[in-house]
This record gives sequence, structure tokens and C-alpha cells, in this order.
Amino acid sequence: MLNVTHIDLGGCEGCSVALLRAMLNAKNCKFKSRLTGDFDADGEVVMVSGPICMNDPEKIEMLKELRKKAKLLIAFGSCAAVGGITRYCRGGQQPKPHHMTFQPINAVVTVDYAIPGCPPSPRMIQPFMNALADGKQSNYIQIFKAVTKVKKLSGFDLIDDIVLQNICISCGACVLSCPTGAMHMVSGKPDLIVEKCIRCGTCYVRCPRASQLLIRRYLK
Repeated sequence: MLNVTHIDLGGCEGCSVALLRAMLNAKNCKFKSRLTGDFDADGEVVMVSGPICMNDPEKIEMLKELRKKAKLLIAFGSCAAVGGITRYCRGGQQPKPHHMTFQPINAVVTVDYAIPGCPPSPRMIQPFMNALADGKQSNYIQIFKAVTKVKKLSGFDLIDDIVLQNICISCGACVLSCPTGAMHMVSGKPDLIVEKCIRCGTCYVRCPRASQLLIRRYLK
């Protein structure tokens, strides 16, 4: 049985809720979180949601300590995995008008798996945890290991790497997976409404061509 600890660095709580829904009834994991009132920072598997604020030395040191203790460190959700919508943060806004810089947690520590999604589907979490608990580093979770090697992922990258390279198969997986409706089909090929893209990377990971590209580029 895996001892799983959830740490939230800050965000909209969508990832925290998705994780709670999936993990509270898990039979192969002992799940702990501040949100359940049962917190233990020494879990062998630590799942981190939310981005790391590069202007917050205390959070940076906490993240480094978690990395030292954890057997597996997992970036859960787009903000922790690839930066997500927090990449749009800037100064001049109340109540904190000073500039704050947010990054995915792999900007500070080494991450074992990164799961994009805004939030990731609760239905996907249990098979992922089953693969970890069984000790079978299955091919279908290798995409999340490949994502740890990137510092950003978005619909912009999908258009550049897949659509403009003419290797898109027009399956529509990117359109179906986009949480904001930023991807749409034009003449049978995906196109991006840039104003709607929150840089969550979900479309890239769900695309069969793009996921193959990530695995070949970073793992093979």
C-alpha cells in the first residue's frame, strides 16, 4: 500500500478537489492531506498541486525538503506540472500590485511524474496510482514521466509541433479535452483561439501524435 501525501502550494483548489474525489476511496493508498485534517509530510509518494512562487523563499525551501524525503514526487495539475494559467500573472493588480513570478515545480526540484490538467480527471487518477502501487511502470503512464522534462506546454506548442508539421490525424482529441474551448476544428484541422488558451497542456498530452513525440523526445 502506498503512503500518499498531498501538498497544495496555492491555486483555485480544482486539483485538490479532483484528487480528494479520487483518493478518499482508494483501496491501495493511504491518503493524507491538510484538507482531510490528516497531514503527514513524510509520505513516500508526495503529490504537489499549484505552482511554485519564485518570490517566496519559504515555499521554495519547503519544496526542496519534500523532494529530499519523497520516494516519488508528482506534479499534479497544470499549474504544478507546466505552469498553466499562472504564467499570465503580472504586477499592477490588487491586492498585491508587485510582480510575482510563478513556475512549474520542476523549475526548482526534480519531478518523477507530471500530470497536466485543469484539473486532471478523477477517473484517470486511480489507474495511475494502481500502476505505481503494482510497481509496473506501465507504458500508459510514461507520458507523465516525459512531461517532467518540459517547462511549458500549451495549445501553442500543439499547433507548432503537430498541426503545422502536418502530422495531425484530425482525431479531435485536443478539441474534446480542452477545458476552455480554446481548440476548435477549422477545415478538418485543429486551430487555437489564443485568447482562451490557459496553457494547461491538456490538449498536448491527449493528442496521440504529440504524446508519442514527447515520449520519443525525452524517454527514448
